Amino acid sequence: MEEDKITIASIKKCKEVRIDVWENLEPQRGCCIYRVPKGLRKINKKAYTPTVISIGPLHRRKNELANMEKQKIRYRREFSRRITDETWQELIHFIELYTESIRNCYEDTSCMLKLQKSEFITMILYDAVFIMELFLRYNEETTDFLLDTPYLTVILSDLQLLENQLPFFVLNELYRLAFPEPKATAEGYPSFFYLSCNFFFPNKQLSEIGVGIEEVKHFTDLRRHFMTTKLQEPTGSRGTVTDVPCAVKLNESGVKFKCNEGECSLDVSFKKVKKLCLGVHDELQIPKIEVYDETELLFRNVMALEQCHYPFETHVCHFIDLMDLLVNTKEDVDFLVEKKIISNNVGDSATITRMFNRLCLQITLSPYSRYYAVSEKLKKHYGNGWNHTKATLKSVYFSNLWRGTGTIAAFLLVLLTLIQTVCSILQVL
Repeated sequence: MEEDKITIASIKKCKEVRIDVWENLEPQRGCCIYRVPKGLRKINKKAYTPTVISIGPLHRRKNELANMEKQKIRYRREFSRRITDETWQELIHFIELYTESIRNCYEDTSCMLKLQKSEFITMILYDAVFIMELFLRYNEETTDFLLDTPYLTVILSDLQLLENQLPFFVLNELYRLAFPEPKATAEGYPSFFYLSCNFFFPNKQLSEIGVGIEEVKHFTDLRRHFMTTKLQEPTGSRGTVTDVPCAVKLNESGVKFKCNEGECSLDVSFKKVKKLCLGVHDELQIPKIEVYDETELLFRNVMALEQCHYPFETHVCHFIDLMDLLVNTKEDVDFLVEKKIISNNVGDSATITRMFNRLCLQITLSPYSRYYAVSEKLKKHYGNGWNHTKATLKSVYFSNLWRGTGTIAAFLLVLLTLIQTVCSILQVL
């Protein structure tokens, strides 16, 4: 019996029969919500996985998140008090109209292939309504157990995970349909952008965030915009940051550290600063970093977003890379806490050290770091032996006002003694 002839058709059938022909095999133009790369997920799986609530299709129907589905139903009922049945139909019609656009926002569409159209619309509607009602209740200071601190902290974290997102345009448009004329007053509903910023950044003014609705892809992207929107363009040469001495060593060489009180949370500068009676010294200014239990999770998800969506603008990744170089041991953390650059709200300095030393594992940095010029100045300063000598002299003889006064007094005493000795010799001669 003659063997079957092998053709391209038979090869395609063998290989491609396992792949749904309707599945998108490459990200669509509007794609902005991604699966976290496997390399990153292996390092800290919990940092990318929701704990109490699933939003969107990627973690849908997980048993450990099932309890919050009941709260979505409760919030849908509560939201019904705010809008009419006609408005409900408008919300459903919008989701139905933009179903394809919403699907295209997700890199991984395989989890949606088995979803019927009605199931997909139901999922988006209930998730969106839960978020809108949650934000409104938070803004109105409504009594609700989900807004109590233990639950709220976890929900805040879950809503900022890269894999746990709805497109921002969907949330914003549904909100506008529900409340056509939002007003930032006690009588009316504020804008959804205001509610989002108020929920995630309650201590910040909108003017400080400085980003419009049209730029935000989702809540993970909102946090990144908040961190980068007022970032100054770097000056001077550009390159890769390497071999920067740690904070303690830089301090021993005479570099002063100061918390940067500027509006941007990524601005780092190194400059000469004049101090009255103390001359000029080199000062490294770093923005304040508040470290809580959830800080690593937030950094990791923003960095994962940069890896997937902003591969040539990895600004947050570059900042963490610089901090990784400055923080080698817990002594470096203790020093930066003393300088009020790091606010330690986890208690253990070693935990913060491990966080910074592991955040950049499996991270690919864009070719040019905005911190290259700063790093080169730091290395040049550290490589100058005279700077070490000056720093030692200041540390030993001028570490405080009394020691400095004593040093000057002793110097004057020696000087006067020497002058008296010289005068005595001259008289004898």
